[in-house]
Amino acid sequence: MQQKYLPVVLIVILLSGLLSCNSDNSTKDTLPVADTLTVVKDSGQQVLSAKVEMVISDIPFPFEILENLHDSHISFDQKVMNPVSNTARYNQYNSKALNLGIYGADLAYVVTYEQFQQIGAYVKNAKKLADELNIPFAFNQDMMDKYNKFKDNKDSLTQVVYNSYNEVDKSLKGDDRVGIAALVVTGSWLEGLYLSTRTFVNTDKTADNAGLYRTIGGQKQSLGIVIRLLDEYKQDAYIASLIEDLKGITSLYDKVTSNAVMNERQLIFINQKVEKLRNKIADGL
Repeated sequence: MQQKYLPVVLIVILLSGLLSCNSDNSTKDTLPVADTLTVVKDSGQQVLSAKVEMVISDIPFPFEILENLHDSHISFDQKVMNPVSNTARYNQYNSKALNLGIYGADLAYVVTYEQFQQIGAYVKNAKKLADELNIPFAFNQDMMDKYNKFKDNKDSLTQVVYNSYNEVDKSLKGDDRVGIAALVVTGSWLEGLYLSTRTFVNTDKTADNAGLYRTIGGQKQSLGIVIRLLDEYKQDAYIASLIEDLKGITSLYDKVTSNAVMNERQLIFINQKVEKLRNKIADGL
């Protein structure tokens, strides 16, 4: 698997676990049965993980779009990240899962910009949500030792995370909770698009940053994959509403004739729609 397509749930769990070896064993919230998000049955058979996992793997983790943001010389802005204080607002499984994804993208943002002093607080929050969702970890001491050794090195930190993919992937495939993973992936993808459009929205299009316009325009394809993934769980009222919000973003992308010709006005409208949905999720609504 190419690195840019590593599912967000894996990145978040990895980064959460890497700093968690000495975490406390506080009581976890008990999730209702509905929180497992059973997939709709088709002809008496469940649409099981093979199909859904393949779709998840097609959704790019925000490192790519954030790297393009960084390469376009857009300054780091801590204010656009989801504040760590918001974690206390997330009492339902949907909020926990979506914001676990959002914090994962925020972690990618600080790693991309080498703001390593920010990692601790965001990893702590991601770990808290992951623990409350009972998402399993699959780490060994050797991996954590490597993280501690390379925690101030962007490339090495990213490589340590990716090297742990197979072990975590195996754990998730055996957990049969792909619905939770779908929400985490959605939150991460949305936050990656939000961070990019929010910090870039007031920048005039030039030859130097046209590539980022193309990258943002290309998110239409990923958006379609996200909606197709969530559609497997549309019997859940919250997810059905989330799909409709995402389709609102699709309607704006449909007005962009090609990635190469996205203009400043179209970027503004997409940012406004993305920001509204992202803030709704970050506020725990």
